Amino acid sequence: MASFYNAETKEPIDTMYISSSGNGNLVLTGAPFSMRGDGAKVEVANGVGKAEKVVLLNPGPGESRWKFTGLKPNSTILATDSKNNILRQIPVKQISEAGSYTAINKRFHGRNMKVELDDHIDYVCFASDKDNEGISFVPKSVGELQAAITDTQLFHRDDKADFFGRKASSATIGEGYREVSTPSLHVAISSEISSVHIDSWAFQFHSPDGTLIIGPDAGQHIVDELWFRLPMTWLRRHDMPFIASVLQALHPVLPNSLNGYQPRLGIRVELGGATSDFRKGLSRLTFETTVDYTLSTSERIRSVGTLRLLSGGDPNRSPDWVLGLQGQVSCRDLLCKDTSESVMLYFNATKN
Repeated sequence: MASFYNAETKEPIDTMYISSSGNGNLVLTGAPFSMRGDGAKVEVANGVGKAEKVVLLNPGPGESRWKFTGLKPNSTILATDSKNNILRQIPVKQISEAGSYTAINKRFHGRNMKVELDDHIDYVCFASDKDNEGISFVPKSVGELQAAITDTQLFHRDDKADFFGRKASSATIGEGYREVSTPSLHVAISSEISSVHIDSWAFQFHSPDGTLIIGPDAGQHIVDELWFRLPMTWLRRHDMPFIASVLQALHPVLPNSLNGYQPRLGIRVELGGATSDFRKGLSRLTFETTVDYTLSTSERIRSVGTLRLLSGGDPNRSPDWVLGLQGQVSCRDLLCKDTSESVMLYFNATKN
């Protein structure tokens, strides 16, 4: 079956996202192969734009690479065989319609950064609705993008000589720049491909004298938002998007700032989040099971389910208040022979 993917990320493409440049780039694979060279072709339908076939290094049977110029939203990318049978078609949309771009753009326009990401995108390689996956793109100019990020004076360049900096940037292509904030933007810049996403776990802070400090949430960030996410691209590439979405909802739990750095390890399931703003992006339903790994404890296993009913506050940050329902089961031993249960309605208000 014919399909489209991006040559830089190897991600399957179901939507052609474009910036204001109107450029695009993709690979058609699985098309009928013809030794005469009259096989599949790709064109722009229902709109304006031009498709041009370009050289693909080491192409497989039925693979071809295409670049696009002058694209507009609401067009369609259409692949047909030599008999004009439709093999595959996908819509063209503005990058602003991708869920993660909205959140990223809000961060770039907050804190007086004034970075217009759209101005730096030649063509989009991948765009996710998930903030922690973000977008990948080929930049118009590496130098201008680096200058825009560093000029904000709100980003710290990943220090690969530092242990935590090296681990946190192990999946970064090119130079990484991390916003010193929470949630924090993480920007990776190279001439081949650049990317931006939002890290939920911030671990870099400035001391009063300006020295950069690595916080104790570094371990949670590396395990949860880096290592645990690595298989998702492979799963989508091998036509297993459902398993990738299941993995996206799972989060390893280590000692972190949310649990008071208690000596607990476990798994957390988050469901029902939206991405229209930061508040609504928080999960509506969570379930977390952890095990206390110390030799002696009065609560060996803890399972907590939380349903967020209402929340309010600034849409660009965590809620000022939350009304929710929570149930908890605690076990004194691994076999849960001695348990205690509780259910409560709670209200939590914070001063931001």
